[in-house]
Amino acid sequence: MHRAFAAGSDTQQMWELLQMNCLRAPKEKVAEPVPVEPPVDALKSGEPTQEGGRTVSRGARSQASQAQAEQPARKLPAEEKLRVPSRCCLDLQDGHHRIALSPTGQILLGRFDPAARANPDVDLSFDDRRDHVISRRHARVIGYEGFHLIEDLGSTNGTMVNGKRLKIGQKLPLQPGDLVTLGNHEFLYKSIPRMSEASGSGPRVYLWVAFTGHRFSLPSWGEVIIGRSDLVVGFIPGIDLGAEEEAANVVARRHVKISASDGRHYVEDMGSVNGTKLNGTPVGIGERGLLELGDHLWLGGCVLAYDAEW
Repeated sequence: MHRAFAAGSDTQQMWELLQMNCLRAPKEKVAEPVPVEPPVDALKSGEPTQEGGRTVSRGARSQASQAQAEQPARKLPAEEKLRVPSRCCLDLQDGHHRIALSPTGQILLGRFDPAARANPDVDLSFDDRRDHVISRRHARVIGYEGFHLIEDLGSTNGTMVNGKRLKIGQKLPLQPGDLVTLGNHEFLYKSIPRMSEASGSGPRVYLWVAFTGHRFSLPSWGEVIIGRSDLVVGFIPGIDLGAEEEAANVVARRHVKISASDGRHYVEDMGSVNGTKLNGTPVGIGERGLLELGDHLWLGGCVLAYDAEW
């Protein structure tokens, strides 16, 4: 929070984060009154009995018990949570773009525009290259204990869930199978497997630039540096983002390192000026983040999507 105030983050966003954290505080449970069984003699005689602070006759008690027995058992909150997939994504229906959603925290969906200093966590520029209906700050998805809510941020062409347009600032919970529309681009809210759970052998793992659509294959072993070439000092990284138009300007020469181990890929920031985020969460210098299908790497504003095909 100290860093947010020092950076001049807007008060509204800070207040919402404080609200979210306050919701995590455990609520004090109020002891419920223990029902007292009436005496056997009172039931036989049909006399009214006291139950829960009110008078109940024998006939009313029998009818209530029978009605309760006929009702289906109410599912506990823990059982209801089991119906929500452990990993969810927004899957673009008219393209090949899966956006993995974190169980906690939030990600901003929009369009990269360095001139306006708009650098969302997930860049939809390439998906929207023909229609131009995605706003710079279009919507955000908030994760809370495995559940997700979506909020429109005042986009020009709106955000809809199952055909219903959201009001600005309205947060709507998502359920598996929901159809989320940003502008006129439809995304299906669905489960997404982890890399270890994906079927098939010999996947072709790749990163693709969300601003231009260019794809770069990742090695199955060893390390690769992702950055921007500098011929003055004679440096060319393993994956050169120097040709990614305006997005290249926010990428450091040595921005991140991707290392492959046991068929998995890990990302590590190499001290870049503009920083690195994984699904909206900052990656500290020297920290290693495990990459999963649908993850998005934010390199100062240039966004790379991690995925695979078999």
